[in-house]
Amino acid sequence: MVTVFRRERGQAYTLEAVVAGTILLATLVFASQAAAVTPLTASTSSQHIENQERAVAEGTLVSAEENESLVSTLLFYNVSGGIYYNTTFNRQYAEGPPTRFGDTLESVFRDRGVAFNVQLSYLAGDADERQQRRLVYMGAPTDSAVSASRVVTLYDTDETTEPNGSVEGSTDRTLANVTNTSGDGFYMDDVSKGPVYNVVEVEVTVWRM
Repeated sequence: MVTVFRRERGQAYTLEAVVAGTILLATLVFASQAAAVTPLTASTSSQHIENQERAVAEGTLVSAEENESLVSTLLFYNVSGGIYYNTTFNRQYAEGPPTRFGDTLESVFRDRGVAFNVQLSYLAGDADERQQRRLVYMGAPTDSAVSASRVVTLYDTDETTEPNGSVEGSTDRTLANVTNTSGDGFYMDDVSKGPVYNVVEVEVTVWRM
């Protein structure tokens, strides 16, 4: 199913937020109930905490993919400046991006004292190799860090996004249009002659600060 970010959401944003909130709440409840009530050894307790954080990270990615905030964040790029919007010279975020997905990361993790990194891995050149890029880097993870990942497919018809108030909005420019415009460029290559633009693995790594 082709995922296309649309400019006008209206009431759909509200519905997506409710659905996303429900999924995340269910994930948190499940994770909290997964811990045993009986006293645990330090190592067992640590393992339970890591399992909970992994479950929350997985649920966050699933929710973000379903409400399209994940793909719209991947498209949140200044194609003429060659940089993510609202970043500095290092071209990565030190906190959640100023997008709906970034806001979710902040509320789900950072507000609970949990740090996170977001790493992207995507096809490069002729699709025979993969390239990695940091989207968010909050520091070196600890030994107790856990990760969750999600694979997202971008299509030629997906529209790049830009700041629009407190969220991201469409630029009405597709990836195919950006690729074919002189002077502009996206940070990923178009690796297919068909409708697929690229395939991205989004990995979220979390750990207690």
